[in-house]
Amino acid sequence: MPKFEGSPTSVPDPNEFESEDAEFDERLELRAAFSETLTQHGFPDTLILTRERAGDIFHDRRLDLLDYLKDHDPDSVRSLANELGYDKGVVSRDLQKLARIDVIEYVEEGRAKAPRLKHNHIAIEPVV
Repeated sequence: MPKFEGSPTSVPDPNEFESEDAEFDERLELRAAFSETLTQHGFPDTLILTRERAGDIFHDRRLDLLDYLKDHDPDSVRSLANELGYDKGVVSRDLQKLARIDVIEYVEEGRAKAPRLKHNHIAIEPVV
């Protein structure tokens, strides 16, 4: 395998890959095509999640948070928790998981971090 000058790491040959890598690439191509189709049909800014990821992340309380954020702009995590009647710690952990998969983001408002939806739409990858 060739090495970059001055670099201790080697670069893999792009013509050599494992069969599991090909399956992964195929899923990425499918996801990209799905995203492009959604954009062409009036759904720009759509986050596409795998079914496995969505199943691990979404449950009733987190869906409540997303539904609320769709129509409201709470000033902080604490404000969101109070408005929905949930424990702040639970809401904070839920929002952190949603932020890790790019569903929400935080907007700095003074000393508080205000949660906001990051995308206009979220779609679950179809089963193919």
